[in-house]
Amino acid sequence: MLASSITTRINTFAAYISTFSKRSLTLLALLTITISLCFLYSSNSPNFLSTTPDGFRFGWNESHLLSPGQYDCGQCAKPPVNDLEPKQIWEACLDPGVVPEYYLTVVMVTRNDNYGDEQFHRLQNSIDSTYLMAENTKTPIELLIVEWNPPAGRRGVGDVYRFRRSKYLTYRIITVPRQIHESLHGKKDSNLYEYEGKNVGIRFARGEYILCVCFLDDIWSQNMHNAMVSRSWRKRMFYVQYHDRHIPYKTLPSTLVELQNFAGDSSLQKACPHNSYAFGSFVMAPHQTLDTTNFLDITSEASEFTLAHRDTWKLTRGYREIGARAWVDVELLLTASFTLDIPITFSPDPFTCHQQHAKVDHPSEESENQNIDVARMMAKEEVHMNEEGQWGLENVDIWKQDLQCKVFRGGLGV
Repeated sequence: MLASSITTRINTFAAYISTFSKRSLTLLALLTITISLCFLYSSNSPNFLSTTPDGFRFGWNESHLLSPGQYDCGQCAKPPVNDLEPKQIWEACLDPGVVPEYYLTVVMVTRNDNYGDEQFHRLQNSIDSTYLMAENTKTPIELLIVEWNPPAGRRGVGDVYRFRRSKYLTYRIITVPRQIHESLHGKKDSNLYEYEGKNVGIRFARGEYILCVCFLDDIWSQNMHNAMVSRSWRKRMFYVQYHDRHIPYKTLPSTLVELQNFAGDSSLQKACPHNSYAFGSFVMAPHQTLDTTNFLDITSEASEFTLAHRDTWKLTRGYREIGARAWVDVELLLTASFTLDIPITFSPDPFTCHQQHAKVDHPSEESENQNIDVARMMAKEEVHMNEEGQWGLENVDIWKQDLQCKVFRGGLGV
């Protein structure tokens, strides 16, 4: 009886289909193909999600806030971690998520070694400037600090700095221990690998867009606030900015600032004076084509500010990991432009100002990363990229090597 019933239904359905004309079936097939092609095109387009720029808000996942919570305020609700194994909490803390949860992740790489003198005040200013940007733009932001090779006998970043609480800002600190640092390149003259650290941040970031900045010194301009609320960024595009060189000056140019210790909110908000458009109406510059004559003008200060969509970063496989300090940021953009045909947008309107500090000499820097032929890269005859699965510590057992992760909302401002 069952077989007879199934046969009857199949015959009925077949008879129904036969009533469709060939023209109708052809039109249906063409419509299906057209919709599929439109989706594929839009998902690879620089303007993907431009009509729904707040799509990241639908990716919120409270389990990503699992952490012991020691950096949150005493009255704040604690995450439910008591019944979980340490590795479950650790994995949840590192999980980047299938979809983004924040509009922007800011990646900073640092260690408490008083780099450039007055490090405490400069990093605190940068953290506070990020808090003020989150409050002003009311846009979900993640500040991801990669603490690389912490000096023995000193407090960690989470134990030293003030993390003010905002509903729009989440902090995460990923600590890469000495044993991982020493296993990578074997260099004895370097305690921090900036670009390897940035790759760790890129790998685990939860923002739709990921911004790598220069260590610990950035103060945000009103242009940056404005670009945030204007939802100015696009997929499959890299963004860099104009910035003055970090050299001694008699009078500082407008993108280099000196702030007093314990700078207040008003001083931080006024410190970087660049404000080019009405709020909510930021106009992004058109992208530029890199070549051998202009690439240095566009990329020379890229370590200060390089931003792209999380998927775009993955296409490049991050910064090339060779233990170098020099030219790695420039090389990344040459790879994006020449090897992967990803456009570069150079903004003449600065998004950040750099806190001026004492000069730090790196004797080996002049000899690093010299074997790059820009003309050959432009002709696609030379490629400089990490191997698949060989960047961002993907090839390291980071659980066994004791990489640490803490995520929290902060304790002050409640």
